[in-house]
Amino acid sequence: MIIDEEILQGGMTDMTLAKLISRHALEQERYEKLYNYYIGRHAICERQRYSDAVANNRVVCNHAKYIVDIAKSYLVGNPVSYTCSDGYDIEAVKNSFCVQDMPSIDAELEKTMSIYGRAYEMVYADESSQPRSVCLPPTNTFVVYGAGVGEIPIYGIHYYKKRDIDGSVTGVCCVVCDKNMIYTYVNDADSFLHMRLLEKRRHYFGALPIVEYRNNEEQQGDFEQLIPLIDAYNVLESDRVNDKEQFVDAFLFLTNIDIDSEQARKLREERILMGYDGADARYLSKVMSESDIEVLKNSLKMDIHRFSMIPDLTDQTFGTNLSGVAIKYKLMGFEQHVRNKERYFAKALKKRFELYVNFLSLKGAMEYVPLHRVDVVFTRNLPINELEVSQMIHNLSGIATSETLLSQLSFVGDPREEARLASKERMLNEKMSGANEGQ
Repeated sequence: MIIDEEILQGGMTDMTLAKLISRHALEQERYEKLYNYYIGRHAICERQRYSDAVANNRVVCNHAKYIVDIAKSYLVGNPVSYTCSDGYDIEAVKNSFCVQDMPSIDAELEKTMSIYGRAYEMVYADESSQPRSVCLPPTNTFVVYGAGVGEIPIYGIHYYKKRDIDGSVTGVCCVVCDKNMIYTYVNDADSFLHMRLLEKRRHYFGALPIVEYRNNEEQQGDFEQLIPLIDAYNVLESDRVNDKEQFVDAFLFLTNIDIDSEQARKLREERILMGYDGADARYLSKVMSESDIEVLKNSLKMDIHRFSMIPDLTDQTFGTNLSGVAIKYKLMGFEQHVRNKERYFAKALKKRFELYVNFLSLKGAMEYVPLHRVDVVFTRNLPINELEVSQMIHNLSGIATSETLLSQLSFVGDPREEARLASKERMLNEKMSGANEGQ
């Protein structure tokens, strides 16, 4: 959310906060629709028929979930790693990430931003004064940016309603953060108007502790533009099942045969019909062209995958023995899509890293590390031909550093530590070999 900085020159007030929350609430309908599509509550579920006698199957083919989950697994299925320049030590930050299982938080952030177009992370200090992260949904969290060049974040806001054990609303709470302080506003009524300041305290992170993750420049979800195509596919599949059901329950048209209701009931049970000269019996049903329906279905399916740039992994061509290079060519569009997501994701991860470095260096747990000395490394979650990788590493031995080569191995989580251990093991083996020769 972008506003004129002059409005907030005197600090945040309860009236300004209420107006910002009211403005953010305008997005709730969009967020609800995107979430419903992800969990399978599509528009087809609300379709009504004019008669109870007419079939009304409502088939949901959840392409929205498929698109989000495949993109998430491809980008962060393998944990994100961090490297830094020589002379700097980031073990304290990496240990903090390890303690709280940061890959799970990263996966949650990626899924949330793929659904809604944005996600938020709050960094806070726990009861042991250790930095911790939590993923916050965009439905009740936002960041206020100044209208100047660079979109400088001014405030991070997270609001929610408090409820009792029965689910009844007992009040509201709003947490407001700036680069130095955290303010807590509350109201005992179910309203964000006229909230009172309950508490304010310093957070020691050196910057805004709420980080915004953007899915793309437009801040749209991965499937948001494809909802009409997904709806069309659901309608086609539902009507296909309806037609099959109605074909089975088709009308029986009788010519020169006169029967009453009781005889019709016996006809259904005994399946015997007597006719005279000129009598005829046949079913009235639509002529369905399965080939035309299949062509339309495949066309819609191809458009969904084409415009989402998410490959259809059930395609038979993925089942053949393709080389690593051939697979990469088939995934080129998908790779470009994920690279764009990666660029925004890495930018937010660096902001998080900066918050951790600021906090831990202030505690004396580590030396300060400039952010430009840290690199965020993503490893694609793809089937790997280990033989090809090992051959590549062997051919580049002596040209690239051991740390760089080890980073290509999927089973090596920390290339720098692995290179150190390998060097230590090599030196130990040389000493043992020398000692054996001396004997």
